[in-house]
Amino acid sequence: MITDTTLMLDVEKAKNNIRKMATKARDLNLELRPHFKTHQSHEIGSWFRDEGVKGITVSSIKMAEYFADDGWQSITIAFPVNILEVNRLDELASSIELRVLATEIKVLEQINREISNEIGIYIELDPNYQRSGIPISEFDRIVNVKSFIENADNLRFEGFYAHTGHTYRCRSKEEIRKLATPIIEDLAKLKSQINAPICFGDTPSCSVLDDFGVVDQISPGNFVFFDWTQFNIQSCEFDEIAIAMYCPVVAKYPKRNELVIHGGAVHFSKDSFNDEAGTPYFGVISEKKESGWGNVVDGVVLKSVSQEHGIVSCTPEYLQEVKVGDLIPVIPIHSCLTADVMGKYQALSGEKIDHLCEKKIM
Repeated sequence: MITDTTLMLDVEKAKNNIRKMATKARDLNLELRPHFKTHQSHEIGSWFRDEGVKGITVSSIKMAEYFADDGWQSITIAFPVNILEVNRLDELASSIELRVLATEIKVLEQINREISNEIGIYIELDPNYQRSGIPISEFDRIVNVKSFIENADNLRFEGFYAHTGHTYRCRSKEEIRKLATPIIEDLAKLKSQINAPICFGDTPSCSVLDDFGVVDQISPGNFVFFDWTQFNIQSCEFDEIAIAMYCPVVAKYPKRNELVIHGGAVHFSKDSFNDEAGTPYFGVISEKKESGWGNVVDGVVLKSVSQEHGIVSCTPEYLQEVKVGDLIPVIPIHSCLTADVMGKYQALSGEKIDHLCEKKIM
């Protein structure tokens, strides 16, 4: 029996999401190197193995070590390489094929000097996301970094990595295509001059596009669960969302048409989505079914979160229907952060599913 805030996982939906993306990659002759930062779970990782996935992507060395312990032999850390972790990177590279992202020759010089085991390097490209990476247009800089990698004793050039995370700002499939297609065209121009593998990744693009041009590898992550944002930008269907937070109702305020739930920022994070008036909210409430959750309840949203509290704005009808002590399913805005802050899952069957946070790796 659930008595506390619990992140529920519909295993069949998650497995179907994995199968769908793996099939798409195979059909398009792409290598799927999925990003595991979303689920951070050995058991969920095994579902990818069942679909033939051999190489994976993570966002930290802690995560890379966790999945290496589970037998994954080809791991990309898709985050600008941290030179303070060079000894840990070297140790990890002694047992697996490790790949990291880099853009600066000075950083690469230090890594090459301090390691004894070969590490693969992707040159990170900035596809106008303006987060990290070398702008695709800076060809001479790209050539110089590539030349250094190829001439270094302990570095191996893996190709280029481009993350189009700004697709999350889109609001339709057509907008996603309009944003991603010119980037793929720019990558094609680069590849015509430097014939090297290109890894391209974000869930909206990888879910919506049917033509990836010169791209060789894709590394989406969020698709394993999807979430309310992905549904709203049309990169998934609502019935593909594989997680929901079951939150206890702890108080009712009829004069305000509000509920208080045990579901705050420590459960959902503070990621929000804006309604048509531009007002942010932090989750939507679904109908509770005997097994899982149903459709979204119109007019009922998680309007605010503090550390432990969540305030749900209700219709009078829903307020009347719900009692203190009920558990209500809340669809998260961003499944990656929700899963990370919760650090554990429960399947609809009642089974507990492991998560990196439970391993307490430092």
